[in-house]
Amino acid sequence: MKNKRLSKHDLNKRFIVGLDHHVSWHSDISTFPLLIDLQPRKLRLRVYLWNCTNPPGGRALDEYKFQVILPGQRPGMRAQPDYSDGRTPIIAALIQDGGDDVFALWDADKHKDFAYSANMQVKAEVIIQALCARVAETVRHNHERIVCARPEHLYDAIIRRMDIMQEQLLEGN
Repeated sequence: MKNKRLSKHDLNKRFIVGLDHHVSWHSDISTFPLLIDLQPRKLRLRVYLWNCTNPPGGRALDEYKFQVILPGQRPGMRAQPDYSDGRTPIIAALIQDGGDDVFALWDADKHKDFAYSANMQVKAEVIIQALCARVAETVRHNHERIVCARPEHLYDAIIRRMDIMQEQLLEGN
């Protein structure tokens, strides 16, 4: 059975529901990007969230993808995630496979300059691992670590994403 693409409203709602009691505040559920404040770590996030699919043709069978178009971006324009107001950008996508949902979180620091409709990918292997563990991660060819988790473990995945960012800062990467 093919999963349908969700609206930004429905994607944001699933993200917020996954975070459960960790949400202390969020912007209107239909906004893109979604602004969200979390506790107890007191994180202020700007979440760019997409549907991630495995369409036939054009991609390997074991690869899911989505296309990045940031707010205000037009064909031929380059754009970057917004780091303003003390908010950390999160580049995320929801993978729906059968009855299972997994959120994947990319490293915004490795994607500071997007071409219009740039592709982002994640391999099926780490998505499958996320169905069996609280948090799964994989390393891409550019040393980017993608973190994946089922919705009920989304907060743990975000904490892991933040820890990776901190590790990279301390290492000078």
